[in-house]
Formats: sequence, structure tokens, C-alpha cells
Amino acid sequence: MISSNRLIWYAIAALFLLLAQLNLGFISVENVVPDLLVIYVVVVALLEGQFTGIIAGFLVGVAYDWISSDIDGTNALSKLFAGFIAGFFYEEGLEVQGSIGTFRFLGITAGATLAHNIIYYFFYVQPADLSFWNFFLRGGLAGVLYTTVVAAIVMLVAARKKSW
Repeated sequence: MISSNRLIWYAIAALFLLLAQLNLGFISVENVVPDLLVIYVVVVALLEGQFTGIIAGFLVGVAYDWISSDIDGTNALSKLFAGFIAGFFYEEGLEVQGSIGTFRFLGITAGATLAHNIIYYFFYVQPADLSFWNFFLRGGLAGVLYTTVVAAIVMLVAARKKSW
């Protein structure tokens, strides 16, 4: 069970990251931006477990669908799956440095982001009549790489942090 203090901090972080995700255009590279919300979902899933990661992914995805102009439900579904996949790597009793402060975190983030992007771009390109693989190679894999690079900053901060 998550303590009420941690739940409040998770909610504050989610609101901050939702606002930040909407304004990431200034660091885009060829219209590719890192997905901070997937990093958030992976962190929650690794710290709290698979079920909590699924719930966090769904709630953050619904909130992002609500405030952005994407196809309704695509972010909720894809971030839910990202939390599901990241939750497989949850280890009870593992501290922040062990779960987020290692290179293992980067691999989990890359895998969860890859699954997220496959699901998201599958629904995104269907109405547009574009080639899924062409669009995914340009936007999806580049997004995985960019998100993993930003996750490396989170990993380095968590590795140096003695206690939270």
C-alpha cells in the first residue's frame, strides 16, 4: 500500500510532467520529443509494483489524452502497457538506487517505451493511411532513443541520491 505522502508526491510529479510534456517543443529533434510520462510510469512501476504502474500509466495517459489533441484513448492504452511491462521488473525490497539508479533502468525504460510507441503509432497511423513501418522507424525508434537518453539523467540522479 502506498503511503498518502508518496501518493501526493506522485500526483504532484504527474501534474508537473503533464505540463512539461505539452511544452517540450523547444528540445525537439526533427519533431521527436522524449516522453517524460513513460519515464514517470516506469519509475512508479519499479518503485511500487506492476498494478500501481498500470494504474499510474492509465491515469496519466487519460489526463494527457484529455489535455492534448491526440486520438482519445491512445495514450491511456499505450502508457498502461508501458506500466504493465515495466512492472514485470519490480523487485520488492529494492531501494531507489537499486531499481532506478542502475543501467537496468535504462533497459526497462527502452523496452517499455518501445512497447508504448508500437501501440501508440499503430492507432495513430491507421486513420492517416501512412505506412506503419516507415512512420514507426522515423518517429517510434527515434523516440525510444531520445526517451532513453533523458532517462539516463534520471538514472544518474537516482544513483547519486543516498536516501529519498
